[in-house]
Amino acid sequence: MNNNFDENKEFVKRRITPEAKKPNAVPSNNFGQVRRPQGTAGQQRKIPPANGPYSNTQARPVAPRPQPMKKPVPPAKKAADKISQKVQSTPRVKEKKTPVSVGAFIKNALIFTSMLLALLMLGFSLILSGLHVAPEKTENSCTIYYGNSPKTPTEAVVVNDVLYVNLSEISEMCSFTVSGTKASLRYTAAKGEYIEFTIGSVSAKINGDIVNMQGAALIRENEDVWIPLNFVENYFSGILFERNEENNNLKISREILPESSDKDPIYAEVTFKVKGSQSLSGVAEDPYVGNYVELDFVNDLSEYEQYMNPENRDDYLILVNKTNHISSEDVPENLVSIVDVRRDGRKEQMVECAEKALEAMFIELRSAGFKDVSVTSGYRSYNKQVSLFSTYLQREMSNNPSLTEAQAKEIVLTYSAFPGTSEHQTGLCCDMHNLSSADVSFAKKEAYAWLKENCHKFGFIIRFPEDKTEITGYSFEPWHYRFVGRYHATRMKNLDMCLEEYVEHLKKGEE
Repeated sequence: MNNNFDENKEFVKRRITPEAKKPNAVPSNNFGQVRRPQGTAGQQRKIPPANGPYSNTQARPVAPRPQPMKKPVPPAKKAADKISQKVQSTPRVKEKKTPVSVGAFIKNALIFTSMLLALLMLGFSLILSGLHVAPEKTENSCTIYYGNSPKTPTEAVVVNDVLYVNLSEISEMCSFTVSGTKASLRYTAAKGEYIEFTIGSVSAKINGDIVNMQGAALIRENEDVWIPLNFVENYFSGILFERNEENNNLKISREILPESSDKDPIYAEVTFKVKGSQSLSGVAEDPYVGNYVELDFVNDLSEYEQYMNPENRDDYLILVNKTNHISSEDVPENLVSIVDVRRDGRKEQMVECAEKALEAMFIELRSAGFKDVSVTSGYRSYNKQVSLFSTYLQREMSNNPSLTEAQAKEIVLTYSAFPGTSEHQTGLCCDMHNLSSADVSFAKKEAYAWLKENCHKFGFIIRFPEDKTEITGYSFEPWHYRFVGRYHATRMKNLDMCLEEYVEHLKKGEE
């Protein structure tokens, strides 16, 4: 089969001339060149005769091949091409890096530092702004009038069921001097007594002593400070609170002295009920009371007698509790190491007189067969109590995340003293038991029964008895023993009184 087809794969019929049939025949023209067939397919181009109009002396004109038409180039493109060619033909010059001068470097560093400080200040301002809590008004709220000639009333607010009042209004009414920073403010009364608040904290400081509030101090609109109403009622003197239940309003005003007139009122001086750390003065009593006690000691404790029943007996009758505070700077004198401390590497201390009396009690305790009781805690500094209280607080909030800080503190205060209210800071008490840690289950031990019956002979009392929790403000602690001396310890046992009751009993001069 003859496959004659062109580049486009189409079959083409070709006429075969006699000349083409001859082997090795190559057609030629009159110019001595190889002649290629031209014309349409299937037709053979006629060659003019030699004597025709085109002879060897005259070249046959050849029609030029048609050139494809060029599209016109827009003038804008021509100009762009010229610029491009010029740019490409221009040799590149290497850019030289200009060295940064020391002055420019310092300038840039200052700019960076300024920006960093601005960011830090912005962050700090945002933190402070977070303290500007705006409590919502609730149905438990009321209208409050401040001053003896009330101005426009304001609405009280309730946060976590705590009613708040405007301290800034009260301060203006009482002519307090205000000092401090935006986050911590001090209000000073006429006689120099003062009270301090830290915004966002439930703790306030009155004349140097720390006092707890039901809720944290807040800042609301107009930069006014708001604090719980019951705190003002409990610790401010010279201020009256008149509540009208029918109209649901409250008037807070200065107390007016009786000798003043309507036209010329004389206001009572505003003071604070916490006066700072004070020690209970000595009391005059019958010196023979308490001397006649059946001691029945198994051992000869004569060398400890001066400690168990000291001559300066009233010096150890110090009352420290939630309302009678001790200064953060108070450190007792004559602290010595406790002999009968738990043997686990701890080191505990007490005031010397109390510690020696404790030694005598342990000598008798061992003779009674209780050899596993030991002291686990003695003197605690103010800072140590801060750390301990904070640990308890975090534990309560961790165990119950729904609690607010104020609610958690109320729970902790039932079993741990707030810094400045702890007896341990006096160096006159200790915790002792035979358990892995202090627990009320110690009351079921025979060792506790012996201590409860005999500790007064050595000058000690059970500081937080089971039936006095409402008076002491603390839950029952069978492990907590406080030294007051044999005289007072014996009287308290006979009268069945806790320390708070006994001190009040002495103030009234009762027998």
